[in-house]
Amino acid sequence: MDSIVEEKIKDFLQHELHYRAYDCGTIVECINRLAQMAGHDLDERFAQAGLGAGPEARIAAGIVDRALGGGGCETSDHAMRAEINRWVRSNPRKGR
Repeated sequence: MDSIVEEKIKDFLQHELHYRAYDCGTIVECINRLAQMAGHDLDERFAQAGLGAGPEARIAAGIVDRALGGGGCETSDHAMRAEINRWVRSNPRKGR
């Protein structure tokens, strides 16, 4: 896992999507788990994985792509927020 990419994702979650810093660790942990299941590290290669990584990982890859300054993917902001909220509710808190 690339620590620079991880911090960019946390900054994107806080400043663009307005999630609390306390929830960002949980969200990044879920994204990292999905990247590993798809056979990637949490880096720019996973950002381009898209639907090839699976439906849940497509949203995670879209978040990584937008955090790294890419154009995102076909995933809407509403779908991203719904999935992120599900991750926050169903996983233990990790903190920042």
